[in-house]
Amino acid sequence: MPHTHASTKAEAIHDALEVFQEVHHHQPDAHEKARLVSDTIKEWEHEQVEEMHAADNAA
Repeated sequence: MPHTHASTKAEAIHDALEVFQEVHHHQPDAHEKARLVSDTIKEWEHEQVEEMHAADNAA
């Protein structure tokens, strides 16, 4: 999963859905959307944790 670089989960999900449509030339079905949303949230949360640790280490 590529890095989201989004400031909110909603923005990350929106971006992921747009990328999916551009790559696959169709809207995701229910199963594809559920997987995409789940994977995007995991990646976004992982990035947030990395940012918090980086900020803690910089202080």
